[in-house]
Amino acid sequence: MLLGVFLVQACGPSEQDIQEREQARLDSLERVRVMQQERSTADSLARVQRQMEEERRLEEERRTVNFTDDGQFSVQVGAWRARDTAERQISVWKNRGYEKSFVVQYGEEATGDIWYRVRLGRVADRNEAEKLQDILKEDYEAPSWISRLY
Repeated sequence: MLLGVFLVQACGPSEQDIQEREQARLDSLERVRVMQQERSTADSLARVQRQMEEERRLEEERRTVNFTDDGQFSVQVGAWRARDTAERQISVWKNRGYEKSFVVQYGEEATGDIWYRVRLGRVADRNEAEKLQDILKEDYEAPSWISRLY
């Protein structure tokens, strides 16, 4: 009988084998946990990256003004009595990237009541003009008003 018990024990795994298998199982589980954590981190980073790209795209869209050659609206940023002052302001606005800046003469020469109005671009509709006006206020704190062109 004692010989039978000894043989059964001798045929089974040793304590060290059991510990090594358990350690291998735990190591495998740890590798899976680390891989899942890395995948989760990568997914989170990709999600944040996509969100940032979408925010940049929306901001760029918000700040893009569609100028046209035959638009019905413009944004006026100032008016001066002297044409040369108005022309200097045109240069300032063109240096800021507003190539479609122009001067409109207003008033009657007979009375000498002349103003030179500085306007930025032509846009198709009032919404585009309001967008331009918002950008000017945000970037330059420039007072402005929307003018309808005829």
